[in-house]
Amino acid sequence: MKNTFLLLLLLIPCYLIAQDNTQAQKDSLRAVINQTTDGKEKIDSYKRLTNIYYFEALRDELKKDTLFALYDKMDAEAEKLNNDGARAVLRVNKLNVLNGTQKYDEVIKLAPVYLAFIEKMEMWNAYFQLYTPWINSYRNQGKEKEALELAQNMYDYAKKINNDTGKGTALFNMAIIYGNQYRFTEQEQCYREAITLLQDIPALNLLASCYDKLSSCLVAQKRFDEAILIADETENIINRYEEATGVIQTNARTNRFMVYRGAYYQSGQYDKAEYYCNKLDSISNGKIKSYEERSGIFASRGQYKEALEMADKNIEIAGPKFKAQAIGAKMMVLLRKEGTEALEQTFRDAVGALIEKHKAEFNTQLDEIRTQYEVDKITAEKERITIEKERNRNYFLFSLGGCILLSITLGIWIYYNRTILRKNKALYRQIKEQDRLEEELKQITADDDSNKVIPGDRQQRQLVARFNEFLLNERNYAKPEINLDELISELATNRTYLFEAVKNVTKKTPLDYIHSLKLEEAKQMLETRLDLNIETISEGCGFVSRSTFHRLFRARYSITPAEYRKMTLSE
Repeated sequence: MKNTFLLLLLLIPCYLIAQDNTQAQKDSLRAVINQTTDGKEKIDSYKRLTNIYYFEALRDELKKDTLFALYDKMDAEAEKLNNDGARAVLRVNKLNVLNGTQKYDEVIKLAPVYLAFIEKMEMWNAYFQLYTPWINSYRNQGKEKEALELAQNMYDYAKKINNDTGKGTALFNMAIIYGNQYRFTEQEQCYREAITLLQDIPALNLLASCYDKLSSCLVAQKRFDEAILIADETENIINRYEEATGVIQTNARTNRFMVYRGAYYQSGQYDKAEYYCNKLDSISNGKIKSYEERSGIFASRGQYKEALEMADKNIEIAGPKFKAQAIGAKMMVLLRKEGTEALEQTFRDAVGALIEKHKAEFNTQLDEIRTQYEVDKITAEKERITIEKERNRNYFLFSLGGCILLSITLGIWIYYNRTILRKNKALYRQIKEQDRLEEELKQITADDDSNKVIPGDRQQRQLVARFNEFLLNERNYAKPEINLDELISELATNRTYLFEAVKNVTKKTPLDYIHSLKLEEAKQMLETRLDLNIETISEGCGFVSRSTFHRLFRARYSITPAEYRKMTLSE
């Protein structure tokens, strides 16, 4: 206790000194801003001052208002100097602060406005950076569909303007969303594509994150050897990043150590896992806890007391999302320590405690239910008899109604079919009568050829005669592939003259005339070729499909081919 008190006495002055140093930097930068007239120096001072407040605002929301007021002043100064880069970056930083302080609705509201502003200036790095807090705001609200659509839109636009940084950033955001949905195959593909795009681009922090996330994705898929290889490659990226910035990238190295810890622990290489647990303790000053991993490591060595202590600490710090996982880890330690009987007994004890807790309440409620049951039983029996009578009566009425409805439906069906049958018979007889009259008319005109008046002039009649002869020759009219242009060429005429000639002489278009020949033959085959089905007749007469045959036959004779054949058989 005494040592702890002395340690606190030593730490408090250090904390106060750090606070004083930060405040001194703020005061110094404010003084430069207030006293200098040099716009560039002012902008640089604003950048440094807002950077200090930026990280404070993420921890303390009260500092956010001060930070945003500084952003507004910096924006006005940057506008005077036409410094578009500074104006774009501060808007990205604003959204990052709002996202970091869980003001997701504000991010979603402001993002499109800022995006349009930056797009006009064509500051593409800032433009695509701005998408990330916007996507994260949807994701943090559980709106993963909207987040994924936004990331896809981002990728499509970056592809349109051929910006690899934008495409890589979009893929990085897509991968995070896929990971939350446990779609690891798609997540891995996005990370690998992003790494390919970002290899030769200055955005080394994003490239390092892609390598780190890819290795974590591989760990989640139990591909530990591959994960370790990717983590090894990450070291080169981190070195390049540190050389470019001149700053040790502690977070990047921490993430890399966490990958090693997870890969070695889950693959059962506990000594190596413990090594990286210690590395993480060292680099994070104990802020990153490895209780779950250390619990498993101790259990693997038979040090169950220490393992259970670590498991209890892990349960203590676990949030609601990971509480069940932490309890499960402790159960695994118990299983290794005592065997299945001990684990089963743990479950039995937990269930027994719940049973004892509710046993008295249950018995009391059961007595009340029994008493009420006896009363309700007598009432229910009376109601049952009444309901049974009512139900039987309803069944009878329902059955009677069903029989009446069925009889009416059957009667309508019989009446309809008889009506259709009468109509079809009348149509069939009408068709046959027309055929007879046409035959008689042909005979009369053949006998009295001198009195015969044929429409059209002499040349038109000659052309129609050659047209008819060509169609009848080898049944050309029944060929599906018959081509009107080839027919016109064969007759040495043109489309307009042929159309007028056929129209004047036959009162039909050339196509209608061809159809009439096909339909006439089909009608005769329906009567005489009973061994052929309707589809075969349709094909034999040159119709391209049965539906076309059906439509044209019905339009000419007001009856379907099937009905016509049926009438043929019944007559």
